[in-house]
Amino acid sequence: MNPKYVVEEEMELLDALTKVHPESSMRTLRHMLTQKRVTVDNMMKQQARLVVKEGASIEIHPKPQQEIKKMQGVIHEDREIIVVTKPAGVLTVATDKMERDTLHSRVLNHLQRSDADAWGYIVHRLDKDTSGIIIFAKSEESKKHLQDQFSERKVMRWYTAIVEGEPEEDEGSAIHWLIEDKNLRVWVVEEGVKGSKEAVTHWFVLERNGLTSKIELDIETGRRHQIRVQMAELGHPLVGDPKHGAQFDPGRLLLHATSLEFIHPNGKTMTLMSAIPPEFNRASKLEEEVEKND
Repeated sequence: MNPKYVVEEEMELLDALTKVHPESSMRTLRHMLTQKRVTVDNMMKQQARLVVKEGASIEIHPKPQQEIKKMQGVIHEDREIIVVTKPAGVLTVATDKMERDTLHSRVLNHLQRSDADAWGYIVHRLDKDTSGIIIFAKSEESKKHLQDQFSERKVMRWYTAIVEGEPEEDEGSAIHWLIEDKNLRVWVVEEGVKGSKEAVTHWFVLERNGLTSKIELDIETGRRHQIRVQMAELGHPLVGDPKHGAQFDPGRLLLHATSLEFIHPNGKTMTLMSAIPPEFNRASKLEEEVEKND
């Protein structure tokens, strides 16, 4: 049943919603209104300051269920693992908001079409805004085998990114200490700050295009937003990352996990790659577009 509340005294609608969902923030309650999920006496209402009278019945309706999209971009699959390309904008796995359409749910749908008991075990993750290669294990044993390699920094992880500006050097290493708060915001702090973790990224310039540069990155650690924060700290935020100071917005973050080298559960070294999306090529034309608009 949908949560309902009968108004005991005249008040504004937003205040009445706090009676229905006392654990929710005002921001969440406002989202319920803008998402057309609130009805007063069976009529949809969106105005937070609408005055509702005593005896009015308020009902909050659930979000429409997300459709789980079909799995695309399978790079490799065998009895032990499945390796796929994650699109930008898709979560690797659901958060506490219980999103239905995630990369993990797509992988499960794909696996369970041929075996109802199959499962995809999460080995590592990519940030929502990042696209690229990611591994899922098909058993607990394979999961542990792979995760041990990640924790021991034995997996080679390569990324391609477009950054704003041109680094002075052709290559370099970024070593910072990062800290993350409860809202998942990440920033650089001094070494030794309680709760901080070391982040190590090596970068190499592939192309210089005036306003932007294409770089390749090799990460030793896997901290949240590691590449984004570290490149911004160096004065070269990733294109499409206004949160960390980027000026150009092509509609997505230009960061792609291009390849992984790891030891397969069968004991053999495996190197797999994910093709760089075509939108990365548009970044080289940013200078031309800016000149046209001047």
